[in-house]
Amino acid sequence: MSHKLGICIPYRNRQKHLDELIPALTEHLNKKGIEHAFYIAHQTDDKLFNRGAMKNIAAKHAFEDGCDYIAWHDVDMIPSDDCDYSYPEEIPIHIATKLSKYNYGMSYPEYFGGVILFTKEQVEKTNGYSNDYWDWGMEDDDLFWRCQLEGYVNTEYLDVEMDDHRYINFNGFSSAVVVQYHQKLRSLTSNTHTISVLVRAEHDPNKASVYLIGDKHKQYVEYPIFRIPGYDYGLSFNNSRALSFQFWTNRDTHNYMWAKRYENQWTWITATIDDETKTARLFLNGDEVDESVGNGSKSPINYEGRLRNYGSKHLYIGATPTSPYDDVSLFFKGDIAKVYVWDNILTDEQIKNIHKEIPTEGAKIKLDFNKGTNTDTFVLEAPYVNGDIKIPKYTLPFRRDGKFECLAHKDEGLVKGKWVKGETTARNEQRYITEMQQGKIDYKADGFNSLVYELVSIENIADNAKLINVTL
Repeated sequence: MSHKLGICIPYRNRQKHLDELIPALTEHLNKKGIEHAFYIAHQTDDKLFNRGAMKNIAAKHAFEDGCDYIAWHDVDMIPSDDCDYSYPEEIPIHIATKLSKYNYGMSYPEYFGGVILFTKEQVEKTNGYSNDYWDWGMEDDDLFWRCQLEGYVNTEYLDVEMDDHRYINFNGFSSAVVVQYHQKLRSLTSNTHTISVLVRAEHDPNKASVYLIGDKHKQYVEYPIFRIPGYDYGLSFNNSRALSFQFWTNRDTHNYMWAKRYENQWTWITATIDDETKTARLFLNGDEVDESVGNGSKSPINYEGRLRNYGSKHLYIGATPTSPYDDVSLFFKGDIAKVYVWDNILTDEQIKNIHKEIPTEGAKIKLDFNKGTNTDTFVLEAPYVNGDIKIPKYTLPFRRDGKFECLAHKDEGLVKGKWVKGETTARNEQRYITEMQQGKIDYKADGFNSLVYELVSIENIADNAKLINVTL
């Protein structure tokens, strides 16, 4: 059965790109034998550009014209021969995965922009794009979140069964586990070692808001998962929603690594330090973080000098005595199931399979709260809880690999740590992260089914292309 495709393009002031895209994509789809037409939603007023609303308007006209499915398509992306625009069947499909402007990769793992295929049923179920992101940013992320809520995402879990497992719950204001210093821990973290924790972190909005790039009053907060106090060594969860690892040298040099991770997800976070090669590495659920694909900082990193020696200090889980009592970074909120530290470097294979088999050789700290604690460990206001543990490795769009040449245009996103569009993107960031992701927006009432616009005119600009002129 053949299906008609509607190419839905949000458009304003990009004539040169449009003139290049339409003939190139027409030739590509004709070669593939895909019946198609273009629907270009052109915002003609002087309001801030609204890409989400334009995409919804284009889709509305495509479906009214009898298209069976659509491709929401950026105007500046030219497909190569291998790009597959065929019918997406049961799930939305993202195909803009190899982009020339990102060295034929993507800007971050959850990227859901560029070119996406949806059936009419899938559009109706997700309600398409929000109509309330103005100027640049976040409407693609919002659509991906809608897909998560509707079960249209690719979530892979680590292959381990941990039903009715016992762990410790940390309340974020008084809970801690203290491991007393003893001789076998001497110089443990000032030499080659590996640390790994199975943790589920929560963000506490009562302490600090989520760290937003566009927030002029943003505060960066680290919540301690594992700590040796002083020049604090250890693992954290922070309010930018990342797990992090920090360590110090005897020259007072601070070394920091991070891995992106949403709150309320069970995670194995593992770090290794090789003091012979002077390198540190960070792993999330067995995979090394990769700066090039946006899921974390650079790994490995190099350091100079000797690692700081902490002497005979107690170790803290879920708290740090280094912070003053009223400091928001004093306590961690969430759950911790296992804490291990070895006096050697685990192999990559051991790290990848740590959820199935925990190595015993060289293990100096072995806290499995499913089995209780030993006499050298004190639990302070941290209750044991039983529950099923599932560890999501990742949650990504369903994809077909597609290589695209990106036409040159001015970068309107994140440049040198700031939003190019300033306050308008900051507003979009605030809406998406603190409202949409927190379930404060009824997406069923904001989107494809609630379009409000005025149709100015429709122009046939090619045999298979309509320019839909609208105001909002």
